[in-house]
Amino acid sequence: MNPTLQIVMYHYIRDLPNTPFPRIKGMLTSDFRQQLDGLRNRYEMATLESALAFLQGNYISTRDLCLLTFDDGLKEHYTDVTPLLMEHRIQGLFFAITSCVQGSHVASVHMNHFLMAALDFDVYRATFLQRLREVAPQTPMATEIDTSAAHRMYRWDSLEVASFKYLFNFILDWRVRDQVLRTLFEEQIGTEDAFSPTLYFTWEEARQMQDAGMLIGGHSHQHRPLATLSPEELQWDLTTCQRLLVEHLHPQTLWPFCYPYGKQDSFNDTTMRGLRELKFDCAFSTEIGTNRPGVNTFILHRLDCKDTLST
Repeated sequence: MNPTLQIVMYHYIRDLPNTPFPRIKGMLTSDFRQQLDGLRNRYEMATLESALAFLQGNYISTRDLCLLTFDDGLKEHYTDVTPLLMEHRIQGLFFAITSCVQGSHVASVHMNHFLMAALDFDVYRATFLQRLREVAPQTPMATEIDTSAAHRMYRWDSLEVASFKYLFNFILDWRVRDQVLRTLFEEQIGTEDAFSPTLYFTWEEARQMQDAGMLIGGHSHQHRPLATLSPEELQWDLTTCQRLLVEHLHPQTLWPFCYPYGKQDSFNDTTMRGLRELKFDCAFSTEIGTNRPGVNTFILHRLDCKDTLST
């Protein structure tokens, strides 16, 4: 037997029917609790320390290992997920968008999620694109998007939704996009100042999670595809993320990082070099697969929680 490390990725974990946004795509808290039981029975539940030791050939396991990761620094990761992990004595890795933990900013990717959950998708898309064309007439259409790239990035979405998300996150000029997005968000949902504290955990809550045995990692400062940034923008984003983590959190022996969007075209060698220079110890992608000893620990593969595991 040659054991492998499976890394599971989670985002929204909520009692969805009883929330203001029941159409957000996430995992029910009850399903998460059930999945935890299945994972514990099938795998050796790893910490980041034991996982890296395994990948570096310094730890031999008798069965497959499993490490749990949680992206975006969401409030439910503090209120609902951490207590369940504590109950089962499992370490989770939680990746914070540092501009959002500050308490007054909502990442564009999340504004998009909540607008799609609040409105009919066709109505929202049409309204967004119409307003975008009024500001920037040369805006490309979603029908011009490389559908194979869109499907690879957003494999759980319909082709229409995946194409719109790909246009939104990778193609549009983010300055113009966000000008339109913020206006729509405020009209339909509310202000960033009011919404952000309900969506993300705070620095104080993150420290409490550390006290409970969890690790906090970086998920960039602005949550933009890092490979698309200029060298100056990339350096500023990663440096700001690292500085805020160190300033606001307890010291950690290991500091992990998670790439926004995470497919291999969303980061590159320059990104990895920058993370190493800032003393991050590893980085997680959204490339699908398991991990064996000897892999590049700055391109760790993960499985989505909806993939077939041990539920």
